[in-house]
Formats: sequence, C-alpha cells, structure tokens
Amino acid sequence: MLKDLDLCPVYDSESHDLIREVQVPLLSQAQEYLRGVGFFSSGWLRLVSQGVVALVEAGGKVRIIASPVFEAGDWEALQTGCEANSDAALWEVLRRNIDDLAISLESDTRNALAWMVADGVLEFRVAVPRDADGKSIYHDKVAIYLDRNGDKVATHGSLNDSVQGSLNGEALSVFKSWEPGQTEYVRLHHNRLEALWLNKNKQFRAYEIPDAVLSDLISLRCTAERPYKLPNRLTGMPRSLMPRCNIQLRDYQETAIERWMDAGCRGVLEMATGTGKTVTSLAAAARVHKEHGRLALIVLVPYLHLLDQWAEDCAKFGFSPIHCSGNHGRWDMKVRSAIKDFNLGVISNICIVSVHHTASTPRFASAVSGLCPADVMLIGDEVHGLGAPNLRAALVDGAEMRLGLSATPRRWFDEEGTAAIYTYFGKTCYEYSLEEAIGTFLVPYEYLPILVSLTDADLEEYESLTQQIMSISEKAKEDREAEKLMKMLMLQRARIVYSAEAKLPKLINQIQSMIHEHTEMDEEPKGILIYCAPGKHKEVLKAVSATGLRCHEFVHSVSLNERRRLLQQFDTGEIQVLVAVRCLDEGVDVPSTRMAYIMASSTNPREFVQRRGRILRLASDKEKAIIYDFIVVPPDERIAYCTEADIGILKREMPRFAEFSSSASNEYEARAELRGILDRVGMLHLLDERPWDVYHSLKGWDWDEDE
Repeated sequence: MLKDLDLCPVYDSESHDLIREVQVPLLSQAQEYLRGVGFFSSGWLRLVSQGVVALVEAGGKVRIIASPVFEAGDWEALQTGCEANSDAALWEVLRRNIDDLAISLESDTRNALAWMVADGVLEFRVAVPRDADGKSIYHDKVAIYLDRNGDKVATHGSLNDSVQGSLNGEALSVFKSWEPGQTEYVRLHHNRLEALWLNKNKQFRAYEIPDAVLSDLISLRCTAERPYKLPNRLTGMPRSLMPRCNIQLRDYQETAIERWMDAGCRGVLEMATGTGKTVTSLAAAARVHKEHGRLALIVLVPYLHLLDQWAEDCAKFGFSPIHCSGNHGRWDMKVRSAIKDFNLGVISNICIVSVHHTASTPRFASAVSGLCPADVMLIGDEVHGLGAPNLRAALVDGAEMRLGLSATPRRWFDEEGTAAIYTYFGKTCYEYSLEEAIGTFLVPYEYLPILVSLTDADLEEYESLTQQIMSISEKAKEDREAEKLMKMLMLQRARIVYSAEAKLPKLINQIQSMIHEHTEMDEEPKGILIYCAPGKHKEVLKAVSATGLRCHEFVHSVSLNERRRLLQQFDTGEIQVLVAVRCLDEGVDVPSTRMAYIMASSTNPREFVQRRGRILRLASDKEKAIIYDFIVVPPDERIAYCTEADIGILKREMPRFAEFSSSASNEYEARAELRGILDRVGMLHLLDERPWDVYHSLKGWDWDEDE
C-alpha cells in the first residue's frame, strides 16, 4: 500500500532517480494513476514498466490527460480520430505540434501501450486550449496515485512522462493524504485534475480519443502475448491496424499497381532509381489488404541499412514490421508468434522485413512455413540480387503474390540468374524510364566525358592479359577451374582500365578549374562525389584534399552510423567531397550531389545506372547535376593503327558512354567528344549501342565480368 512507502516531501534529479525512487514505487502500490502532463511519449512506459505491470496485474487503471504534442510514432496511432477530423481547432493544434518529429518508439513499448488500451486499463484524453487561436498549451505536471485502501499521493513538479523528461534536471513535491497538513494539497490537486478530465476546466477542453483511433493504436502491438497478466476477467479480441496508403500516388505509380494486379499480382516493376518503387510497392500491398481483408507481407532487401529504411516505410503504411537479420536476435520467434496470431484471425496482417542473406537460410524458410500461400505477398527489393545462386533460396515458394523491384532487373552475364528472377516473379509488367523521370522526379544532367589514355606499359599488360584470356576461353566453357582463371584475368584487365595513371592528374586539373570558377562567383563548391577504383581511394583522397576542399572517404570500412553522419555533413556542405568505392551504388541516397566524377566503372550497367540515378535525386536548390566520366581511348598517335587492345578498350567503354550521353541535356555536345575518334577507327556505330544492345550481340567470352 502507499502508506508502506518511505516517501520524502521533495525530490530532485540531482540527488534522486525520479523514475526509480518515486514513480515506479508509487505505481507498484497504486490501484489508479491519474495524470495531467504537458508532454507524454510511450517511451516513458519502458522506463516505468515494472510499476505499470504491477498496477495492471492488480486490476488497476491508468488515466492520462496531456497536451497534443506526441512522438510521431504515437501520433500515427491517434491521427485518424473522429474528434480531430471534425474539429478544425483541434486538428490544427495537433498537426502543428507533430510536424517533423522523428519516430522513436520501440516495438515492445508499443506492444505494452497497445494492449493496455485494448483492454481498457489505459485511457487517454487530450487537453486543448479553448481560445480560438490555440496559442497556449497545457503544461501542468500533476499526478494522483490511489490505492485500494483509499489512500492517495499527489505529486507536483516539472517532470514530464517522457524519456527526455527522465534526462532533464527536474523536481517533484510529494503530498500524502494521511499526513496532517498535506490532505488539503492532495484534495485540491485531485479535484482540479478530475475537473479537467470531466471537461469542467475553463481554460482547456478535454477531448476523448475516439474508438476509431483506439483501433489504430491497438494494432501497433507486434507480439501475441500481453506483457502483463489480467486479474480474472475476460477481454475481447484486439483489433489490428489497417494498412493504408496515406499519400497521393502519382499517375504512373497507380498505373504500375494496376498493371501488376492485372498480371495476377505477379511481375517486376522496372522503374528508374528515384521514382518511388518503395512507395508504389507498399501502396500495392495496402490495396491487396483492403481487397482481401488480410495479408502476410514479406519484404526482402539487399543490405542491413535498407532493412531499417524499409521498416520505417512499412510503418508509415500501417504495417508493424518484424526485422530479420543477424543483428536482430531471435527474430524467428517473433515471426512464428505473429504468424500464429495471424492464422488464428487475431490480427489481419503481418509484415516481415528481411535482408536477402537471412531470407535465404533454412531458419527463415522454417519460420515462415506456417503461412498459407494465398495470404502471402513477397516484395523483392533490388530484385536482380536475388538471382545470385546463393540467394535464390530466399524466393519463398509459398507466396502467391510476388512483386520484384529494380531499375535494372536483368543480371549481367548471368542468363540463369536472370531466368530465375523472371520465372519466380513473372515478366516486367511496368517500366518507367529515366528519360520519363528527368525533369519531374529527377534533375536533368550534363554529361562531360574526360578522355584519357593508357601508358605504353599499361597497354602492353592489357594486350598480354587479352591473349591469355583468348587462349583459355573455349576451355573455360566446360572446365570450372579454367573459368575461374579466366574471370580472374578479366578482372585484372579491367583494373588496368579503371586505374589508368592519367586519370588522377586530369581529375585534379578539373577540380582546380572548378574551384577557380566558384571563387570568381564568390561561392564555395559542395556536393562533389568521386567514384574511384578499389585501392585508389587513399591516393585520390590525399590529392583532392591538397586542393583545399574538405574531403572524406566513403568505403566499406566506414560503419553504418558513421555513414549517416558523413551523409548529413555532406548534405550541409560541412564535407564538400565524398570519395567512394562502390558503397554508394545501391540503397544510399545522396540527393545533395551536384557534381560527380566517375573515375572507375565496370561494364555492368547495373553499377553505373544505379550511380547515375542516385546522383540525379531531387534536392532543394538543385536544378541540375553534372557528371564527369573518365573514358579511356587510344592516344592520337595510335588512332591510325589501333591495336586489338585499343579496339577492345573502346568497346568496353562505349556502352556506358552511349547510355549516359543519350539522356543528357547536352547529348550532342557529349557525343561530339568521341565522334571523331570513332569515325577514324570505323566504329561510329558504337555511339548508339547501349549496354544491353551490346550484351545481346556479344560472341564468346571476351568481356569483363567485373560486377
């Protein structure tokens, strides 16, 4: 009981832990908790969970009235309330107070909050100023704890029920109903809080959270069992959050969904990077749920950083994602528990987000085996990756609805892997090209080729490797070891081209000219991205830093948290140049890039098409992007008698040039840079042969498979 607690009259955060020494003990002994508070976040429940569980298991009840300032995750569960939709004053206050707040709730905390609301042991009301302009805010911090003997404790002070409140410098005064001289304080605090709750306060109006919002909140739970026991009473079946599309889709996204559904809910969306494949696919999933009334959604993503990104997007569409990866503990138990709930009809949807590697394991296959195929929709992000032999096991057989996403779904030099993708997902049912997206969803770009040549020594080595490749090409078609050797030789040959010594001096000359131009305009250059060859980034970083620009590397050894920080500094201009080695190819958005130097690229269009798409992302004050591409060509003195090696290098470089120049705002100026060289060697046709045209016309094995 409350009387059993040894309570001080005043507590402050300098000398006391206000959560553990005050709130948790009082909640543990209370039958009812009535709270008026300026700011509430459900993260607070995690801090006081021990006390709340004790209160609930004893049959107690929590009532909270707060100002309309919520964490974004809390607000998502409340925003569809009938009162808010019908009262413009309330809606405006709520909207103004939740703009741009980050989602910070943890799944277990939401689970506890959802179950408490579902069972009626927690009730919310919102205090909104009665004056028309709504400029004031409810900012009180008062609480009443009542036990089964009728004893009460009132606290009053500066502490909010939020995680941040527990970190601040705060203080509380404590009043006990059984102590002489304190009874009146308890009575007055209790009466004014009850008056506010009953809507009798002249300054603030108390709004009940409507049942429709309670339904949304309940569904945020993500486990099948309560985090506490209820005292000998039955509860109804909790309802689940309805997946929904709360954004206005663009016409082409609507068309893509319709085409996919017309194809029997199977197919690939071949849409340019930056055109909203994620939104389109989740809107399709929400539509399937609306039509079928239930849905088990499985999303497969290639990288760990995309797991969190996709999970956040899924939550925005009303799903409660379960993360599956080596970094997420016993995810299989969560999956099995959710499937059990789903199959029993307790919830109408589940959402499982997994990295490709985890999804290809027997453990994942076993975890999802309890699903009925007719209920399952599988979304494969960057679907080309799922065609790799070691990842095809991720393609769950028990999924009737299948949607693949990629700007480049075909696999380069892997007909078997490409066939596996299209066999599983179905053919491409909708295409949205880069050309269609530029000017509306992507910025236009200028393409400026920088011509460089190999040294005599590099060319000699290139020719030697070519001869070795040709000598074993036939044997490699049947002999596994010969095939491995040939691929190793091809990679060595490719490195000669994308590591050409002449590239770095030309890069520095170009950067110095760019710095001079910006200085004349009294501007500081920023948003510069440099892609360089593996093993070259340190040398490039040192040389570019010597020009006075603020640079940083962006390579595989940089942690995920560090990458986020670097991208933020790049966005603000604190870092002017990022030097990258492939880490920015897939799944990392760098919309603030205004200028890119491609010093190294494989022949695989997936790589350079992805890079271009990320460079063209929309950003504020970004009207266009500039792409400098280092193209290796024969030197002038060798044009008249080009060797087979020279011709081979041109064939290697030209598909990328044809692809990039064809969509550039300066297409004809860019093509003019190479037209003379190609004309002199009788290869003008290469100007119009884009990567997949070349791919289908290739004979034999003599091409660099350097993805």
